[in-house]
Amino acid sequence: MSFKRIAYFFLGFLLFIGCKRDIHPGIVPPDPEVIEKDKLPIPTGFTSDLGSIKINTIANANQPGEEFPGWIRDISGNSASYCHPDVEYFPAGFKGYKYWMVFTPYFGIIGSDRTASLYENPTVVVSNDGKEWITPVGLINPIQRRPALEDSFIQKDGSPNQGYWSDVDWNFNGEEFELYYRGCFFSSKILKKWGAKSANNNKKLNEEAERVIVRQTSKNGIDWTPLELVYNSNEPTSFQDNHILSPTFVRNSKNLTTSYEVDFMPSYKAPIMTNILSRISTNGLDFTAYRDSKKVEFMNKPWLEFSKGYSTWHLQGSYIDGYYFLCLAIGNVDRFTSDMNYLAYSKDGLHFRVFEKPLAAANVYRSSVFPKTSSSKSIEFGAVIGYKSGAFGYREFTINKQVLEDGLK
Repeated sequence: MSFKRIAYFFLGFLLFIGCKRDIHPGIVPPDPEVIEKDKLPIPTGFTSDLGSIKINTIANANQPGEEFPGWIRDISGNSASYCHPDVEYFPAGFKGYKYWMVFTPYFGIIGSDRTASLYENPTVVVSNDGKEWITPVGLINPIQRRPALEDSFIQKDGSPNQGYWSDVDWNFNGEEFELYYRGCFFSSKILKKWGAKSANNNKKLNEEAERVIVRQTSKNGIDWTPLELVYNSNEPTSFQDNHILSPTFVRNSKNLTTSYEVDFMPSYKAPIMTNILSRISTNGLDFTAYRDSKKVEFMNKPWLEFSKGYSTWHLQGSYIDGYYFLCLAIGNVDRFTSDMNYLAYSKDGLHFRVFEKPLAAANVYRSSVFPKTSSSKSIEFGAVIGYKSGAFGYREFTINKQVLEDGLK
C-alpha cells in the first residue's frame, strides 16, 4: 500500500471516530432489521389472571410530621389504588412470608392527576399466596413520604415545583433488599437532610437536579437505611433533564447490577419512539454514565402490529439461570401512558426476544413478572398485572427453557 493510501486510510479512520464521538446523546441509531422467526409458544396461564389482588393498607400523602386525616386514604378492597408493582419471591419464605411486594398508591380512588402523585410513595406489603396482602408487622407505610412544597425543586422563574416519588423497583441480593425509586423535583437540601451521611451523598448531592434515582436497603424488609443518591438527571449521568423513566435494577450471577431505563423527553420528535438504556454497576450505587450506556436491541417488536406509534413506557426486570427478563409496558408515549404488557428475554442482557402474544392487550400499566422456582428444564413465574383502574391481577405460568433457547437461534 502506498504512503498516500495509508495516509487516506488513517485520515478516514480518525474522521469516523470523531463523528462517532460527536453523536448527540439523545440520538440513537435505529434497531437492526427485524428477523423473521416462528412465534414463541404461549404457556398456560400466560394471559389469564387467577384472581384480583387484595391489599389491606392505606395511602398517606402527608409530609413528614403531619397526620391530616384528609391526606390518608384507605385503599383496601374495592378502593384499590395500586401502581408500579415489583415482587420478590422466597420459596422457603422470608421473615414468615413467601411474597414481598413494593408498589406505589396511584390510580383508583386516588386518581391520576398532580395531587395523586403526592400519594405515590414506596409501600411494602407481604403475602403467602400472591392474592391476599398485608403490611408486615413492625413496618409503617409508606417507608418514605413526599416533601413539603418549600422543600421542592425551585424552577428558573423562582417558583417551587412540588416534589414526589414514583417508579419503585427492588431486588434481593442474598443478604438484603435493594430498593430503588425515582424522585421528581426534590431540593438537594431535603435530600441531604433525609439521606445518609455518607461519602457517596457528599459527592453526589452537590447540585440541584429535576430528577433523581435513590436507593435504600434493608436486611429484614422492615428497617430501612437512609437514602443514598444513585444518579440524577444532570450531565454526565444523564442527558440533561432526561426523565430517567421507570428504571429497573437486576442482579446477575456475577453480582453485577444492570439497570434498564426508558430514554424519554417530551421534546423528542413526535411520535416519540423511546429507547431502553442499560447501565452497569459493581456496587449498586455508581452506574455507567449516560454517554457510556448501551442501547437495548429487540429482535422483534410485535406491538407495532397494533400501532406504529407504540413504544416502551415503563419497565420491570428480573434475572434467573442466565436469563434476563423484561416486562414491558407499551403504549402511546406521546400521551404519557401505556396500553399493553409484553414479556421479553435475553441471555446477554442487551439483545431481547419478545413473546409475540401480549401478557395483556388493554388498560394496563407497569406490571411485574418474577421467577418463583426453576429446574434444569423450566422456570415457574408469577406475575402481578397492573391495571390503569388501580387494580392488580395475579397469574402464574411456566416457561420451558428449550423454548427460550430456540427463540434466540
